[in-house]
Amino acid sequence: MPDVLDAPAFAYQLAWVGVAALCACYILIAIAFHWSSERRIGVTRYDPPAGVSPGLAGYLFESGRCERAFAAALIALASNGYIKIQQQKDWFVLEKLREPDEEVPLDESVIPAALFPSEGVHTYKFNGREYGRICKAYKNFCETVKGIADPTLISAHAGVWWCGILVSCVILAMVTTSFPSVALAQLAYLGVWVIAGGSSLVAALRVWPATIQKLTTFLPGSKSRRRPFDMNDAIPVILIGPIFLGFSFLAYWTSLKFVKLTVALITINFVFQHLLEAPTKEGRKTIAELKNFREFLSRADADRLNRENEPGQTPEILEKYSAYAVALDVEHAWGEEFTTNLLELLQFDQVYNVPLSESGPRMTGVSGTNDEIIQLNIPPRK
Repeated sequence: MPDVLDAPAFAYQLAWVGVAALCACYILIAIAFHWSSERRIGVTRYDPPAGVSPGLAGYLFESGRCERAFAAALIALASNGYIKIQQQKDWFVLEKLREPDEEVPLDESVIPAALFPSEGVHTYKFNGREYGRICKAYKNFCETVKGIADPTLISAHAGVWWCGILVSCVILAMVTTSFPSVALAQLAYLGVWVIAGGSSLVAALRVWPATIQKLTTFLPGSKSRRRPFDMNDAIPVILIGPIFLGFSFLAYWTSLKFVKLTVALITINFVFQHLLEAPTKEGRKTIAELKNFREFLSRADADRLNRENEPGQTPEILEKYSAYAVALDVEHAWGEEFTTNLLELLQFDQVYNVPLSESGPRMTGVSGTNDEIIQLNIPPRK
């Protein structure tokens, strides 16, 4: 049994006061960033704001998240005749129809090059087993749309978040320096277990939402179609192992009180990293215009689109504003299912946010065919 390293009770009391203060500051700052001082009378718009593509609209409407925006960008490419999207039972097929031209918005123009990397490749199929190209296209899209929106329309307020990280480190340092006769080597050793458990915890926090969303479809009274589980859903469960191992060793050398403090600080900073993303003054103006346009889509097209676009079957015709209907969460049939499939796939791919290989992660062995078509299956809702 090693000599347990732990701080006196007053050190933890001060540390938790610091955690509460940090959380309160985060909340107040996030509210201030998201609060719009402008009060406009909504005027219905019959067209989207000038210069705002469906992808950018989705990015702004989702407060800086890219999954729905990426789905909208793909649908925009399809509705304008650059690609064709087909859902054939339990997999999606993307087919290149023509090369992007100068009329294609910048955020959409980077997608076909990743999906169809060479001259002879015109078809791409994907599901949750091997999906390197769709994830590469998503990464390129995110970098591009963030470059367009940040910091003019939306800001991550990274400076505030890094200040929160600094405060968190100071809180942990205050506790660890209260350990009796602690050596530098011991602190470094403890840091290894903090990093091991913390990185796994962050990874789990990234992917649990997708699995929880599937679980909710099985709850009594749920109106959503049931989404079958697959191999990707084992990732959150598998991550429990390294989380438990890392924090168990940390508790073995210190105490459960120190582990609770560490977990609280990691979770708070993870949650507020996204909550601090907020529109700028110009961004709030654009979002208000998008909401006014959404009002028009909701009244004019929502019922018809949801009635005509059956989940599990790609519409024969993607209309002019189909992409905006998906970006602004108006269409809740085929487009919503397509968005949900992409969201789950992309969330699971970014467990540790590692660079993608050409073929992507391989949960099971699936290989391409001779004409470089990669078949990947996304189960339909049941």
